[in-house]
Amino acid sequence: MKPVSHHIRNLALLYALGAFAAPAALAGSPMADFKATDVNGDGRISLEEFRAAGGAEAAFAEGDANGDKVLSREEFIRAALGSDRMQAGGPKKGE
Repeated sequence: MKPVSHHIRNLALLYALGAFAAPAALAGSPMADFKATDVNGDGRISLEEFRAAGGAEAAFAEGDANGDKVLSREEFIRAALGSDRMQAGGPKKGE
């Protein structure tokens, strides 16, 4: 049986690896930051703001759950994930 200190060291290394890897993964997304995308600061993302940040129009439409032609923070997250998926060549909604 391995000593407890060996397990603690392994957990600490795993935690450190995760702490460094997570921000890098999020930074790779062109749509990662709601505040930066909300250029006019109104708390909503327009199609123009979404496109300027590298988002796909189809992803905007998919994310706009209530059809009001702007994205709330929650809708933005959905749209950003959809835009990242579309840019990566993944399946679109309904496929």
